[in-house]
Amino acid sequence: MYKVVDKYVGRNVASMVVFCTIGLVSLSSLIKFVDQLRNVGRGEFDFVACMQYVLLTVPGQIVMFFPLGVLLGTVLALGNLASTSELIAMQALGKSKMRIVWSACKSVIPLIVAIMLTSEFVVPDFEKRAESLISEAVSNGQVAVTSRGIWFREGNSFINIAYFMSDGDLQSVTRYVFSSTIPKRLIRSESASKGSWKDNKWEMEDIKIISYEDDVISRSTKERDIWDINLTPNNVEVVGVHANELSISGLHEYINYVTKNGQKADRYILELYRKVISPITVLVVLLLASSTIFGPLRSSSMGARIVVGILVGFTFYAVNEILAPFTIFYGVPPIIGAVMPTLIVLAVSVVLLRRNN
Repeated sequence: MYKVVDKYVGRNVASMVVFCTIGLVSLSSLIKFVDQLRNVGRGEFDFVACMQYVLLTVPGQIVMFFPLGVLLGTVLALGNLASTSELIAMQALGKSKMRIVWSACKSVIPLIVAIMLTSEFVVPDFEKRAESLISEAVSNGQVAVTSRGIWFREGNSFINIAYFMSDGDLQSVTRYVFSSTIPKRLIRSESASKGSWKDNKWEMEDIKIISYEDDVISRSTKERDIWDINLTPNNVEVVGVHANELSISGLHEYINYVTKNGQKADRYILELYRKVISPITVLVVLLLASSTIFGPLRSSSMGARIVVGILVGFTFYAVNEILAPFTIFYGVPPIIGAVMPTLIVLAVSVVLLRRNN
């Protein structure tokens, strides 16, 4: 009997979670599509490119909206069982509230694994393709986003930016200068470890120069130099893939790179911890949703459950997005900033479940 009840609860919760997630992603994709229509007509960006861009961002939106989908799906599924007195029948058969919640958790765990794999192996590549598509189309092929950073052409030069920092600085910038008279002939490469935006120009530091002239290779260095290129921090931010869009492995590599270059990596370490504990966070969100069903929302209408679910979801999202960065500002270790919002929600959920015993 218990196995039948487990499957019944799990099937209801899982299907509703999938339905809510798809609904949220569909609405977000529609808004994103309408927003990107403003770029139609710029360069080679047309209606088809707009559709392709939105489709490429779908995996990332699924990962982003999945926790809210879990919360809404759990509220609606368990709320529907409560309104039809099925939860009461289950408890009368000896199935405790925690057993019912565990049945819901077991159905969501495979979805969590699928979302984690999507976040790690699918989203980074699709996000880069999306940014590359829109940047190439709008700039007529002058800008591209690849796995090795941002590439753009300026005159006879091709410039690669490996990393765009949160403070607007550039890391690991390389410029390849080609001959204006002899096609495809590389005459010089310049590699700067860092670039800073000063007085409307890029000031590069620690530059290594390799010149290829008259079949002779010469090497030289410069401590600082001004690169007069038509690219502003705002332009880089628009086309660049930010560190928080990387996979766990990519984020770990990025943190190592930033640390080796003497930069503070607390923000990225925080993002890494948040990604690692995200499966636990989703389960805690499910627990929070379940705790509202066994009491406050038991006799409420479906509309009231949806409203409460949305309010609880956005409250958790706000706490998670605001509290975590504040911990970095006050010098709290990143792992505490990542775990604290989840612990707060867990404590609230446990209190609600115990209160409604």
